[in-house]
Amino acid sequence: MTSASMGPTPESPASPGKLDLKKGAKRTPLRSSIACQRCRKSKIKCNNTGGDAPCDTCIRNGKECIYPDVAPAPPKRAEPPAGVKPEQGSERKRPRRIDDIAKLESTVPPAAFAEEVLTAPYLTESVWSEIFDLYKLHFATELPFLHLATLKEKMGNRFRAKQSDTSPEINLVLLGVLTLTVRFNPTLVSYVTTLRTASTVSSGPKSRQLGVSNDATAASEFYADVLTKALGGLRASMTMASVERVQAFLMLGLYEWGQARPKVGGMAAWMYVGMAIRMAQALGLGDGDKEDSKTFRSRPMDASKLSMSKSQLIIAKEIRRRTMFSCLILDRLLGCGKGRASTIRSEDLRIQLPCSEMSFDLSEDVYTGFLNPTAQEIARGPISDSADSVLSRFIRLVDIWGEISKWSFAGGRFTEQHAPWKRETTFHQLRVKLETFYSELPERFCWSRSNYYKHENHHASSVYVSLHMLGAVCKIMLHREYIPFIAIRCKKPVGPLDEPTFAEGDEPPGFWNESAEEIFKAARDIVDLIDISQQKLPMSTLVLFAVWTAAFVGIYAVYFPHIDVERHMLLPAEEDSGIELEEIKKGPTGLTYKTLQQMGKWLKMADTYVQYFHDMVRYYDTVKKDYEAAAKAAGGPGGENKINVRLLGGGLEEWKYQGLKVVNNGEILAVDDDRHISGGIPSTSSQHQPTAAASACCLRLWCSRLDIDVAQYTSV
Repeated sequence: MTSASMGPTPESPASPGKLDLKKGAKRTPLRSSIACQRCRKSKIKCNNTGGDAPCDTCIRNGKECIYPDVAPAPPKRAEPPAGVKPEQGSERKRPRRIDDIAKLESTVPPAAFAEEVLTAPYLTESVWSEIFDLYKLHFATELPFLHLATLKEKMGNRFRAKQSDTSPEINLVLLGVLTLTVRFNPTLVSYVTTLRTASTVSSGPKSRQLGVSNDATAASEFYADVLTKALGGLRASMTMASVERVQAFLMLGLYEWGQARPKVGGMAAWMYVGMAIRMAQALGLGDGDKEDSKTFRSRPMDASKLSMSKSQLIIAKEIRRRTMFSCLILDRLLGCGKGRASTIRSEDLRIQLPCSEMSFDLSEDVYTGFLNPTAQEIARGPISDSADSVLSRFIRLVDIWGEISKWSFAGGRFTEQHAPWKRETTFHQLRVKLETFYSELPERFCWSRSNYYKHENHHASSVYVSLHMLGAVCKIMLHREYIPFIAIRCKKPVGPLDEPTFAEGDEPPGFWNESAEEIFKAARDIVDLIDISQQKLPMSTLVLFAVWTAAFVGIYAVYFPHIDVERHMLLPAEEDSGIELEEIKKGPTGLTYKTLQQMGKWLKMADTYVQYFHDMVRYYDTVKKDYEAAAKAAGGPGGENKINVRLLGGGLEEWKYQGLKVVNNGEILAVDDDRHISGGIPSTSSQHQPTAAASACCLRLWCSRLDIDVAQYTSV
């Protein structure tokens, strides 16, 4: 006996007979020679695609669709009697039809409706197991607080008709998990969109109603709706606090961030994560491991904890730590943008770093060290190898990323008073901190194809991939500050071509080459991680930002290949056609583009980066062609005055205009600026007009280089 497959099929959304996640096209019902058990029992036609997906009737009624094993028909006397007892689990709690569940929404309290939604017959125990696997693959790095063994035990008790130990608070977490993961399961999407349609018909239009062009998003939106209502109204949700509510707000925030687009913005994500952080701080999640002498017992012991076993207390304490670190991760993730201030100070966190997944699963009480240890904590000595984890290393790197991001958006190289190779600079200090992180990384955690397969074999590849993608982003963000945005007027890696500049020869030998090498090598690491991960690439917003960062570096390398000396982001020299657009399609950059397109099936933010990709290709293509045409027209002595002002220097003013597309991780507020839409690509003519001050600055620079009196150009 086989149940219709409900596992994720990333490459098959558009295959015949299945749901097209991109276009929202429904399959055409086909008469099949095989019928499911329910249709056989009811003696009705079973419209299905051959037994590989639930039939239309089961989807419409919200039932688990089970097909009989393909085997010779048994003798008639061996068939079960008509009154056979329904299978346990799928028929629990007087099953309801989908339209019955939909009608309850307006007649029962939100918490009761959430319970009904979570006990829908198609959410079987095996389906929940697949849902948890999806969560672990795509979201357990940013939100590592779920103790899956405990959740599976609670769900098992529910399915086996034992006294349920789930609660309205646990239901919030389960709804959050479904909000994040349901879109990756095409079969479950088909059930939920039917439920959503029935709900819309019974209660009128929803405030979050979407078009029918994306059923995967509509399925996630349905659970986001139910979760939002289960949390209570705005006033009520501000007065109730629990660890589960912090987790629910974080999951809503992460979901909304993945759906953010410039014209919509990510304000919902910004607010949800902000509420989660405030609630976590109010619950004291960040000071659970303070030294005894500094602990203030301002909160009474929860009565429920008094009845917990030792192992349950260890798990509960680790969940609280991981929930707080999830707040830190999303705080840094959303804080990567101009004008965004991080909320959490890492030095205020007096909790141990997360333990290994094995210790978490087995309820082991281990010492893992602190993110910013005090002298007393350092005196406890180093942590053991068994207590170390990729997740704890990832959190350390997240904190470094926050520092790099803060420096970059504060002005980067323009905030420095010294050359970047001087120890006094923030750039040098951050570079040393990043290099120290990698030098202290255990060999088994370092990036290599061999290590990837070791982690993948233990179903731990997601956090490993995320660690090295984030490390690559850190290197790119740090070193790109000093390379020209438009590298036309140089023939090798150099420092800034716009003020403040550095005299050639002042730098240590090979400094600029090494800095450029860091950028392109890091981008190639991201490409290699994409290539090796294949269908196990986490579909998270962090990975998405890393892929886009590598894509831009690839575009840059194609148009300025003399900067990528080792050809990390270029095709081998013997395969180079010299045509930029061909290089982009076939080279490493082409893989980043295809990955952005693939991620766009589930993350709307990816569609924005696909548009930015086209924008930057057109931009650099136009700039390069304009320069070549102007240089040709310049011809003889003094002809350089025919070159457009924007092409002098290293493109600083152009960077101010185009740079936000490259460096910002999404947008908080909705943006109508033409910098973020396809029509906003400035050409070398009059489409892009810098500010008056910037124009005057460029004009003075241009005239000084050509020994021309600036007055004759400013007298008008």
